[in-house]
Amino acid sequence: MYYQDRMMMERQIIRDTAEGIMVTNKNLEIVDVNPAFSNITGYTKEEVSGNTPKMLQSGKQSKEFYQEMWVQIKKNGYWQGEIWNKRKNGEIYPELLTISPIENSVGSIAYYVGIFNDISQKKNK
Repeated sequence: MYYQDRMMMERQIIRDTAEGIMVTNKNLEIVDVNPAFSNITGYTKEEVSGNTPKMLQSGKQSKEFYQEMWVQIKKNGYWQGEIWNKRKNGEIYPELLTISPIENSVGSIAYYVGIFNDISQKKNK
């Protein structure tokens, strides 16, 4: 597969997936989100760019919860779990979230990617 075809395919997958995707730089500033992110949270890419994921925090998790999450990311290379976040309209909702670091060509962390599903309907059953 040619490089250009592969890049086009990858962009389409990210654009069309039902999972929300957020990419931050190593300083945790949001640099990109996909359309599903906007559909789930209510925020546009423009509204979140340059902010940190803290803007989505619901207040349901403690400071210690987030500290342990980052310990696990550093230890295991990822974290997956359930978290409660807040939409633009103020509604608090549960999501299943996976956070993974993305390394650059010299092996340093350059980005973090968060991929999540809104699990509200599953929790309401």
